[in-house]
Amino acid sequence: MTRSHGVPGYAVRTLYAASACAVALSLGACHARAGTSAPFIVAVAPDSVNIGGGAAPLLTVRGRGFAARNTVHFGALRIPDVPRTSDSIMQFAVPTDDTFLPNRGPAPVTPLAAGKYEVRVVNAAGTSNAVVVTLRSAQGAR
Repeated sequence: MTRSHGVPGYAVRTLYAASACAVALSLGACHARAGTSAPFIVAVAPDSVNIGGGAAPLLTVRGRGFAARNTVHFGALRIPDVPRTSDSIMQFAVPTDDTFLPNRGPAPVTPLAAGKYEVRVVNAAGTSNAVVVTLRSAQGAR
């Protein structure tokens, strides 16, 4: 029979107590991670916008898992520090030029071309799925 501190079974009880604490802590950590899953985009509205006319169109992203601050990938552009309105809604203005293009160098800023762009949301929990938004030029808008 194992004795510790002069109390029979003390070592065994200590081992069980330590094991129970370890299990409880690991389960708590798993549940904490489960609540912070990667963002997911359900829809972006509108899904087609006119980029002519001066004002930057506002897009509303609906989904889940948005953090207080997110990075939006709009095609090759990265727009940092986009706040959420709620855990399921965030809004940002469509970039009207390549200001947010990483490593664009000293070249002059060029306007975005009409076309289809994938939108993704990235935060500490991960990267969302992609949703396509179409940009139309002023000439193509009717």
